[in-house]
Amino acid sequence: MPFINITATQPLAAEQKQQLIQRTSDAVIEALSTALPSVRIMLHELPAGHYYCGGKFDTAAILYDIDMIEGRTEEAKANLIKRLSQVAHEATGVPIDEVRTRLSDFPKENIGMAGGITAKQAGR
Repeated sequence: MPFINITATQPLAAEQKQQLIQRTSDAVIEALSTALPSVRIMLHELPAGHYYCGGKFDTAAILYDIDMIEGRTEEAKANLIKRLSQVAHEATGVPIDEVRTRLSDFPKENIGMAGGITAKQAGR
């Protein structure tokens, strides 16, 4: 935990994908004080015509959707949002104004862990 879904509204080169994923992982580890084995990232690239923003199709954008166990401070979350905006911009060239992050906190009893137990049962 956390689970990070990254959606790119335009295709990325292989190097951009690697940089985006690796640097996202680094930012999450630092900002949330989490361990690398807990970080899971999936990257999704949308085909042309599948993103509509502000009256325009296919605007270049990066969208982060992050699910995590409750308990992070407001400061840690703000730091993560700032770091991810920088990472996405630097790794892909997408304007920083077109990077969005949505954080979702889940109660510990609503997260399944290894072995089929809840995060609360695991002592998280």
